[in-house]
Amino acid sequence: MESPDTLVREMRLAAGLSQRALAERAGTSQPAVVRYERGAATPSWETMQRLASACGRKLRLSAEEAPESHDVELAELLLDLTPLQRLRALRRYARLRALAEGDG
Repeated sequence: MESPDTLVREMRLAAGLSQRALAERAGTSQPAVVRYERGAATPSWETMQRLASACGRKLRLSAEEAPESHDVELAELLLDLTPLQRLRALRRYARLRALAEGDG
């Protein structure tokens, strides 16, 4: 995912607009565009939509759940195991989880 400062600059350059022209089309100020492109300020979602529209683009918002750090650590450990070792480790994990949840 790109940062807002990179995205604003790339959209503006791809549209062939100056900072002043982008600001006028998006209903903001040229100093604000400068701050967005430098990363000194982060535009609101509404402002990002106006900036994108002024460049002939549309933005789409998507969200995804970030994994828990312990899940990432477990996955990294599992990648270091052979397939047979992974199966054995997962079976043990399932038994331990069932015990922890009171199902075993």
